[in-house]
Amino acid sequence: MKIFNRNIFIVLAILIASAVFSGCSGLRKVKDIKVTSCGLESYSLKGLRSVDAVLAVGIDNPTFAFKVMDVSGTVKYMGEDFATYTADTISVDKKCSKVYDLPCTATLSDGVSLMKLVQIVKKGNLEGFTTDVTATVKLKSGAGKTFRFKNIDLNEMAK
Repeated sequence: MKIFNRNIFIVLAILIASAVFSGCSGLRKVKDIKVTSCGLESYSLKGLRSVDAVLAVGIDNPTFAFKVMDVSGTVKYMGEDFATYTADTISVDKKCSKVYDLPCTATLSDGVSLMKLVQIVKKGNLEGFTTDVTATVKLKSGAGKTFRFKNIDLNEMAK
């Protein structure tokens, strides 16, 4: 009877160890998720101060499926608020590299005039632009985490 109990203990220990190690290997791959591209697919003006747009976002996901939701942020120009934005929820498929359409809306901040906007657009680059962004990532199980990133240099990101 002791040998039988010992064998059950060994089998259970092996099963638990393999479950833990296989779960951890999936978590290690989370660091390998990459945004491979981002481009403007389409846009339409909503009055003089806001725009609806669709971004084409390339994501290389070597791990499990997840959703990115509650995306919002502020674009800053030379440290001052320039615009605020929100984006819809996207579902990222597991173990694939794919381009996703991300509908979003941006609105100019109150202190930004149309003349200032035209002057900045004429420069033709993103120098001086940064963004603060908040997004929630949820797994199919419902577990999720909210991420906050500050002062992301848009000029560096566009390279």
